[in-house]
Amino acid sequence: MRVRRNNWSEPGAASALLWLAIDDHKGNPRRQHALPPALYSDAIAPFLHFDMPLPNQLYVIGGRNQQQGPLDTVELFDTWHGRWVTCPNMSMCRAGCGAAVLPDWCIMVTGGYDENGIVKGLLASCEIFNPWTQTWSSAVAPLQHARWGHGCTSLRGLVYAVGGCSLRPGAPPRESFMETLKSCEVYDPAEDVWLKGADLHMARAGSRVVAIGENLLAAVGGCDDVFGRAEMLPTVEIFDAIAGRWSLLDAPLSMPRTTAAVAVIEERHILVVGGAPSLSTSEVYRVPDSPNGASRLDDEATSAADSPASHSPATMAVHDDTSVTVAAHISNISEGRMGCQAAALKLPAPGSRYPMCTRTSVVIVGGENGEEDWEGNQAHVRQFGSILVYDTEGRAWRPEMEFPLMLMPRTAMALCVGHGQIRGHSHTHRNRFRGGG
Repeated sequence: MRVRRNNWSEPGAASALLWLAIDDHKGNPRRQHALPPALYSDAIAPFLHFDMPLPNQLYVIGGRNQQQGPLDTVELFDTWHGRWVTCPNMSMCRAGCGAAVLPDWCIMVTGGYDENGIVKGLLASCEIFNPWTQTWSSAVAPLQHARWGHGCTSLRGLVYAVGGCSLRPGAPPRESFMETLKSCEVYDPAEDVWLKGADLHMARAGSRVVAIGENLLAAVGGCDDVFGRAEMLPTVEIFDAIAGRWSLLDAPLSMPRTTAAVAVIEERHILVVGGAPSLSTSEVYRVPDSPNGASRLDDEATSAADSPASHSPATMAVHDDTSVTVAAHISNISEGRMGCQAAALKLPAPGSRYPMCTRTSVVIVGGENGEEDWEGNQAHVRQFGSILVYDTEGRAWRPEMEFPLMLMPRTAMALCVGHGQIRGHSHTHRNRFRGGG
């Protein structure tokens, strides 16, 4: 009797192969010969089957497109094969939504607006993607306050929705009743409930919220009155989960920014790229060790970047308690973009191939260039399908053409890194990073 095998590899083979590849990469003096890298990338990796989702996979969720408006589509960048694949669509179109990873590895998408626009299409609903079953579920508590343009991330097992735009409570769906929010909400997945969180010091929409370590959140930039004077903000606020409150830092960004790409590159260093109005500048912001020490913030956090007209590298100077200066240089991007998002991701080192993802990087995804128009006039706006990669170890941008284009250009999307299902063999050319550091 012939036994049919459903698995492509023996149990534990995938993890064993991965550890062997890492061992070869680091160099093991107890092994005389290392396996050729091409053996991993071309002969073995494409044919491995995984019964569980793998970590370090990049999700791009919803957003809007010049041709199609708000989107329900989801793309995943498969870091095992180095290619974009489609995921099941969400239950509805969502632009200006947020996303965060839950403790069980599922991905939660919050709020946004649908094809009915930023006022009538305002969403309080949320939905959750299960990477094991590849299904979306809307059986999850809605936000207490419908919102779009909010920051969203997870910290200590909870999901935070920070700021954004919404209708005033009880108001009819008219733009004149829209407001920018100071309010924050916190989702407890164990209880499936959204609770009121501590308010920001300043109303913010288009702010990017990132987790710093295990106890802090940073809300970077944004716009304080989207439907009024629409003043872009250069300020940063820090939320301390232990103290349960936000602190407004004295040290500003080098310039006001909203809908920028923001990611943590070291424990207290934040990379900030682009933002409205179609900025091409980049900077690194240093969060002080004592965010509540307002009298010392100007000394502890310093951020500087080139003027928009300059193309020389930007310099960030950080002064610690001993007045030792640490300089970090980062060049501006070649073309301004706003509505983009950023995430930290492991990628192949220069000259290596997928799936050898050992290099800490930040990817800048999507966005658009042109005059921002909330009313949907996109005649002079172009969305990006390209991905920019900043090598945090080499402190340099990788050549742009090394990273594959998204399947669909988009802006105002949600972005997160989590577990994803790896699918079969790719017959296409396997990508190699050839650029310098």
